[in-house]
Amino acid sequence: MWVTTMQKLKPYYIEQDNWSSDDYYSLHRYLHRMVLHSEQKKDEIADLDIDRMSEKTKVLLYCIISYYHLEKLFELANLSGLAECKPLSEPLVLSEHGLKEENVYYRMNVMF
Repeated sequence: MWVTTMQKLKPYYIEQDNWSSDDYYSLHRYLHRMVLHSEQKKDEIADLDIDRMSEKTKVLLYCIISYYHLEKLFELANLSGLAECKPLSEPLVLSEHGLKEENVYYRMNVMF
């Protein structure tokens, strides 16, 4: 759904009305690649504005950073607020792609 919109706006800022679990999974994969390649994506990471992100997007970003023990990213001024993320009030299902063990995603109410 967001792929066509992405050309104008980064996927983490897109309005998420009527998103499917696969749309959230695609967003997760985008954020995942960005965080895991943080050295190459440092400019994009430095430009992130978490105030423009939905709670779900913030939690996804928090989960990725925490899962890979990259908490040093929380020290960036623009990402420091992510350290205060709370679990989602309703489960966010990212499709049936695996990852069933107890981890930060489940604590934040994000399910695969």
